[in-house]
Amino acid sequence: MLKKLLVAVVIFLQIQISFAQLNMSLLGQYDYPGSRGDVSDIWGYVDEFGNEYAIVGNETGVSIVDVTNPSSLVEVFYTPGANTIWRDMKTWNDKAYITNEGGNGLMIIDLAPLPGSTALTVTNYTGSTYPFTTAHNLYIDENGYCYIFGADNGVGGAIILNLNLATTHPNFEAGRYNQYYLHDGVVRGDTLWGSAINDGFLVVVNVANKSVPVSMATKNTPSNFTHNAWFSDDNQQIYTTDEKSNAFLGAYDISDINNITELGRIQSSPGMNVIPHNVHYYNDYIITSYYRDGVTVHDVCDPTNMVLVGHYDTSPAFSGDGFNGCWGVYPWLPSGNIIASDIENGLFVLDIDYIRAQKIEGTVTDTITSNPINGVQVNIVSTSATANTNVIGGYKIGIAATGTYDITFSKAGYETKTITGITLNSITCDPTILNVELMPLVPFTFVVNVINANTLAPVPNAQVRVQNAGYNNAVTTNASGTFTFNSFTEAVYTITAGKWGFVTNCDENVTVNGANANYTIAITPGYYDDFSFNFNWAVTGTASAGIWERGEPVGTILGSDESNPNLDVATDCNDLAFVTGNGGGNVGDDDVDGGETILTSPVFDLTSLANPYVNYYRWFVNGGGSGSPNDQLVVKLNNGTTTATIETVTAATAGSSSWIGKSIRVADFITPTNNMRLSVTVNDTPLGHISEGGFDKFEITDGLVSVNELNEINSVNIFPNPFNEVIYIQLSQHINANAIQIQIVDIAGRLVDKFNFNNETTIQLTNNYNKGIYFVNIYDNGLLIESQKIVKY
Repeated sequence: MLKKLLVAVVIFLQIQISFAQLNMSLLGQYDYPGSRGDVSDIWGYVDEFGNEYAIVGNETGVSIVDVTNPSSLVEVFYTPGANTIWRDMKTWNDKAYITNEGGNGLMIIDLAPLPGSTALTVTNYTGSTYPFTTAHNLYIDENGYCYIFGADNGVGGAIILNLNLATTHPNFEAGRYNQYYLHDGVVRGDTLWGSAINDGFLVVVNVANKSVPVSMATKNTPSNFTHNAWFSDDNQQIYTTDEKSNAFLGAYDISDINNITELGRIQSSPGMNVIPHNVHYYNDYIITSYYRDGVTVHDVCDPTNMVLVGHYDTSPAFSGDGFNGCWGVYPWLPSGNIIASDIENGLFVLDIDYIRAQKIEGTVTDTITSNPINGVQVNIVSTSATANTNVIGGYKIGIAATGTYDITFSKAGYETKTITGITLNSITCDPTILNVELMPLVPFTFVVNVINANTLAPVPNAQVRVQNAGYNNAVTTNASGTFTFNSFTEAVYTITAGKWGFVTNCDENVTVNGANANYTIAITPGYYDDFSFNFNWAVTGTASAGIWERGEPVGTILGSDESNPNLDVATDCNDLAFVTGNGGGNVGDDDVDGGETILTSPVFDLTSLANPYVNYYRWFVNGGGSGSPNDQLVVKLNNGTTTATIETVTAATAGSSSWIGKSIRVADFITPTNNMRLSVTVNDTPLGHISEGGFDKFEITDGLVSVNELNEINSVNIFPNPFNEVIYIQLSQHINANAIQIQIVDIAGRLVDKFNFNNETTIQLTNNYNKGIYFVNIYDNGLLIESQKIVKY
């Protein structure tokens, strides 16, 4: 597992370095004073002389910046408004219309005096028949109708205003849609596409009669939290975002509103839990403000094969899950420049090279039968581009850069095939067609034997898992400790075996073929569980959410720290642990709520051990909410008659947001017996704090397991991080300082600094680095053993 972790670190660094900027560059940045607070949405405006402006929401008001010369950005106007982090704006006939969630209704700024005068008139409109003081967003269609979304009127659907009458009539309301709360929406002709975020779908509304809008259809989006949508110029497709961790950009065929069909979905950083925010369409591209990933640009000339072709990270100090970074983006300025708003870093003016993606598509069939093969993994070698064939053997894949590539096709049961030297150099949407045949492997019988490592006797009813990237099968041995796999095929596998009362063992990189079709794996007697298998731990309690569950952890973020872990303990087999709720999404979606959740082990016997210790890793996070966090993780032992608490973890306990190893002498708390159980309780008491727990790598030993052994994966401790002036790099005690070299590289992979520890255990770095992201690479005798990201602000 450690090897896999280090490989993952290297791949992660490569992805991060390559992803920071792609076909985009910075032309100018305007950083607002701290007194203005956070920045929200952005829109563009062009005056009669062709000067370009950015209209930007500040927490304390609205800013207008002349962006005509990106190297010399000038704020030409600012007006205070209600204090709020939510502002959205659109323009119509030389006026800016701005909604906010703080009060005072719709702000209207007369832009006509620009550029001759910056003395702009500001008025506010709060409605008549449908009065409102706050609203979330707005859209103005090509006919001058303004749709106010999420207002504090009715259910918060859409208040419709006729802006053509705004200068001559004090009441220019045209109607109201009041069936669903709409967070956002777009309108063309007589059709409104509304983002019903709380209902999780896109709703299609006929607004031909503005006084009586009628819902016609709905379509759920991938994460059922529809935040915004934007249509193609020909009205054939619409693109959506869900404001959820690890959500997708969705593409839909809307040519028939009675049969809205998903065409594709894509993420900017798969597996990193990044949240998409607002998507926009321009010339067969979608441009998205993607929170911590910044601005992304995808080629959607074929919406069934969307490909990332542009990216600029406006917030390199942040990554993964969280509501930081890029709020809004505007791609329609005549200059072709993109303007974007970043919550912490202000206004960005970006250059973009709109390139067409290099695309490959085709069909994969069986060489013998000519039948299509489903589930073949297709990979463009030396890139992160992967795809899988569908039920008719079809695949589509793409990459941004031109070049000559090798393409690999693989599936369990077939010989892997690599097609070399495929040249991709297209400037159109036309793909390269590549059809491939795969030869099926000759199947054979494979036998796994599980034996007792001490006695060499077979272990009946042991659980066995045989797996690789394309195969995963869990079975149980028979009375002779064996299991026979029929129709098995040649490949490299990981073979794991375990049983309650034995220590789970995992053998990696086992080559299985016809000549090596009988494999024996030994397991040692003892009590151990890294949750590779289900050994029937019991889950009880009163909690309504965040119940203990066994699985591969799905991380969530509280502030800038992990709440639910994203990985299990790195030094055990496989990737599983028990965590309190594992639904991912936003931090409060699946934490412990409404009581307590209790995880209880099977019975174990300690009477044969002279000095038994219970060892485990636990995870606990408690924060957010109002008042001081007041929840707990409690570990207890029961010997059949007595229960003793052996550890209580609170928000004040050191080690929050990390796996902490513990080794506890049983006799210090309770008399060891042959009827022992361990339980782990995580509770949620009133006041609504986030409460998340994890439990992994349970083990009973005869004697103490040292802290060094428990935490052998943690080579260094780096603090504070992020840092401004000074950062410390501290070696763990079990690391030989004389063998360690530290290399600091920037996000582009350039070496910035390097040094040796030379008998020291702690090194202090001063502020000789520019602001940005760096990676601390730790080498032991020339071998990379760990890498950690640091941020200088």
